[in-house]
Amino acid sequence: MTELTGPQLTGPHRDALIEATVAEFASAGFEGASLNRIIRAAGISKSSFYHAVGSKAELLDAVVQTLIADVRARWRPPAPGAFAGDEFWPQADRVLDDLGALAASDRALALLGSIFYLPATGGADARTRLLETVRTWVGEVLQVGIRSGAVRDDLPAEALAAAAFGMLRGLDEWALSEPAAARTPASAPGILLRAMLAAQG
Repeated sequence: MTELTGPQLTGPHRDALIEATVAEFASAGFEGASLNRIIRAAGISKSSFYHAVGSKAELLDAVVQTLIADVRARWRPPAPGAFAGDEFWPQADRVLDDLGALAASDRALALLGSIFYLPATGGADARTRLLETVRTWVGEVLQVGIRSGAVRDDLPAEALAAAAFGMLRGLDEWALSEPAAARTPASAPGILLRAMLAAQG
């Protein structure tokens, strides 16, 4: 999986700035977010803030990039080759279990989820780069599954990758926005993926 690079937040006010930024963007959206409110909530001076970032877009990008780095320090996806042969579905289950456990316990992933699906800022940013990286990884994993006979081959691999990625993203957005999502079985993503992707017979 391609490494993402970009500005990250550092220093003694890092966590307070992340929390204040996520809270502001989650409640007001990108257009309505106020840098002054973020600065006050984080308890930092304007000069310190503008030394680190110069705009809302830069701030959002730095916060997302920092949270991605925090998550990656705890979990990294397996290489597509790890899904070869009879390992495809067991490995897929392990990845989904790992992500479910991480989502329940990791503050950085929860914060990232709070702002990840806000409307785009107008250009490529850390969120769009991460989505493209994940989309590429899903496609590579499915290619391994098709070659192994674990994934259906009666539809184009690109269509399967788009469907799998769209379903997982939709399920994630739903889980973030619906209180009823807490009652959804943890096995739901795996069940839906198998129904859509598993080789027949």
